[in-house]
Amino acid sequence: MKNCRHAFPCLFTGLLLSLSVQANGHKALGVIVIPRNETNDLALKIPVCRVVKRLQLTAERGDLNLSGATVYFKAAKSSSQTLNVPSEIKEGITTNWININSDNDNKRCVSKIIFSGHTVNSSDMATLKVFGDD
Repeated sequence: MKNCRHAFPCLFTGLLLSLSVQANGHKALGVIVIPRNETNDLALKIPVCRVVKRLQLTAERGDLNLSGATVYFKAAKSSSQTLNVPSEIKEGITTNWININSDNDNKRCVSKIIFSGHTVNSSDMATLKVFGDD
């Protein structure tokens, strides 16, 4: 799109790209930087209501070890669910889908996800991309 010379074709191309991402139901929820020291409060806050039924994780810029994850739903009682995440994710690897108990009828929106873990085998900190699917 950086070669677009007119505004309308560029906007139209961007609209088509965004529609293709939404068409399959996959949503990029965010990215977390994973430190080298074990940390248990790596929060991915989701500012917009996202009803998702499963999550997928991708490791970038390094390998990482996860010791746990909890998803929090936007509800009156702030309900949560502990997730069964892989303990090790190598750089460039995307996990299988991880099911969560989100109920579309009650609009249980994911408000944040807390991860515990650390970067391994890297002098730099790894990043963890989180995707949702409805």
